[in-house]
Amino acid sequence: MENLIDRVWEYSKNNPEGFTLNIETLKAVKFGIVVAYNDTQNSFGKEALKQVINHALKHNKIVGGWLNEDNKMYYFDSIRVFKNSELQLAIEFAKQNKQLAIFDLTNLIEIKIK
Repeated sequence: MENLIDRVWEYSKNNPEGFTLNIETLKAVKFGIVVAYNDTQNSFGKEALKQVINHALKHNKIVGGWLNEDNKMYYFDSIRVFKNSELQLAIEFAKQNKQLAIFDLTNLIEIKIK
């Protein structure tokens, strides 16, 4: 587990603009719509990354990271990836998980949730 945490932490350092990573394969996810789980909301720092990875291992095995430009903190999330054709499902999941936005990886577009 510590090795996985270290590898994802290093991956985040090499991808300061953000990333979406399959933690089983350690390969980037490049397509689909990503939505964070509320359970890992406001997770930043290496200790929080451990909790995010534990959550991801029990769910979809995908971790995302992103820099919040407002406070300059790097956040980690356990996330679920939807197909682009499942936009409505992604929006419903986002609302259930109290998300303000989701991200379309395929087209690199943030989608605000109303």
